[in-house]
Amino acid sequence: MGDNKKKRVNSRVKRNLIIMWAIFIPVLVFVVLFLVKNKDELMDGMGFSEDHIYEVDANPEINRLVTDFFNAYAACDQMTLQKLVVDPTQFNDMTIVQKKAAVVTGYKNIKCYTVKGLTDDATVVYAMANISIANVISTPLELNHALYVVKKGNTYLIDNSALGKDVLDYISTIEQKPDIQELAKTVKADQEKCAAEDETFREFYKKLTENQNQKQTTGETEQK
Repeated sequence: MGDNKKKRVNSRVKRNLIIMWAIFIPVLVFVVLFLVKNKDELMDGMGFSEDHIYEVDANPEINRLVTDFFNAYAACDQMTLQKLVVDPTQFNDMTIVQKKAAVVTGYKNIKCYTVKGLTDDATVVYAMANISIANVISTPLELNHALYVVKKGNTYLIDNSALGKDVLDYISTIEQKPDIQELAKTVKADQEKCAAEDETFREFYKKLTENQNQKQTTGETEQK
């Protein structure tokens, strides 16, 4: 009798295990398929997404254009600047360029973060670089305002003309994206580090921050 009882118990346990696995395996398969299908959304939600709205140094020709542009800007090279833009007449008067070049004397380690433009021939470019500043030891990072690069034939040019509202709205939308905000935070963190460690940059950074805050306050007042 004892052996028969054990057999019945074992049989019942096996049956229960079979039922449990019959339920568990389809559920497991469903969960795995769900995770695979929704991987990107789930990763985004948890902040682990590896995808970005931008590419880094993806187009050598755009990299060369942007590098040449900033080097020419620092050198006040009027002829080169006029060759690199859609509207060369904007550099007929070099006063603004000369004023900035007297402060920011050079750019190095330029990286181009590119986002597709509104049309197939256009690209939004954010250039991050270490800048050399007159009478400052540190070379802090700077993230330049978006450049709208267009392809004219086989040549890439920076569109410095009056951009249409649709383009400006598009760029404004991009700048609110977390990826671009993170780039700005990276630059701010680097500048704060340089200010804490370098006395020659500290005063410059203080004035820079005050000017930015003043512009932001003025902009908010005008909107109201």
